[in-house]
Amino acid sequence: MNDVAVYTEAFRQNYDPTHTTVLRNAFARDAKKRFKELANVIKIGVDDRDCFGLKKPMLQEHQMTPPNKEAFDYIRSQEKLSKFMEWLQKQIDAGILTVKDLSQIGTGVEALWTNKYLFDSYKRGVLRARYELLLAGYKIPSLEESGGIMSVLGLPMHIDRIGLIYTRVYSDLKGITGAMDTLISRILAQGIADGDSPRLLAKKLVAAIDGENVGSLGLTDTLGRTIPAIRRAEILARTEIIRAHHLATIQEYRNWGLVGVKVKAEWVTAGDDRVCEKCSALQGKVFTLDEIEPMIPLHPQCRCISIPFVVEN
Repeated sequence: MNDVAVYTEAFRQNYDPTHTTVLRNAFARDAKKRFKELANVIKIGVDDRDCFGLKKPMLQEHQMTPPNKEAFDYIRSQEKLSKFMEWLQKQIDAGILTVKDLSQIGTGVEALWTNKYLFDSYKRGVLRARYELLLAGYKIPSLEESGGIMSVLGLPMHIDRIGLIYTRVYSDLKGITGAMDTLISRILAQGIADGDSPRLLAKKLVAAIDGENVGSLGLTDTLGRTIPAIRRAEILARTEIIRAHHLATIQEYRNWGLVGVKVKAEWVTAGDDRVCEKCSALQGKVFTLDEIEPMIPLHPQCRCISIPFVVEN
């Protein structure tokens, strides 16, 4: 199939200007599933298996492994907490922060499970940028004439940009799990001190991840927030798909600037009733590539894009 054949005008005018709705949803579902699994193995370990020995067992297959019965039944509460947090970090590493070697775009990279979604979005951004440049009348070669999309993505500028995107998301995901760890540690210490039952303690720990019953349990993080880890991960997924798409388009515009093609960028919103006032105010405004590059996404779950603006010689 022609690399840009899917970008018909009707497709271009779709309510989602990045055409990444399905990709964003898939990324968010995957993130949610992984945090749900973590909540599930905590529930199994703390309540069903009584890993703290708080009372005198059903198991599914998991990437993560629930602790065994009375695994943390130490005399001192501090030992219980310390060993549980060590176990928790292993589960986070196994199911959420997994890093492995992967061959991608012609080179070996360290791959997090998030990378496949980010790479797909970045590729779509390059496809969209090349289509928009041709549509605007810029005299540039087609993707076929450039050797195909994978050849274009193999250019050093794109490889470097993709690597930075991967690193950013990994760092942000570690930030989410780090904040979750802090909250879980506080809940666990307080729950053991208060003599919570295994069921109540498990419910509180799960709520720190998925947010269910968080209000009735009176749980917040150290800043007084109640946004659970699973929700933060979903927002991260949807936002970073847009960022990867945007950075790809800007990099592709910039690449042509290196060979003498003058390009500015015009701000385009999704154009529906979900567009916020800040984004609406920027609709149609023109920026230099350096100006607009850090502006999109303007806020979490932003859906805006930039299209090339013809610069008169």
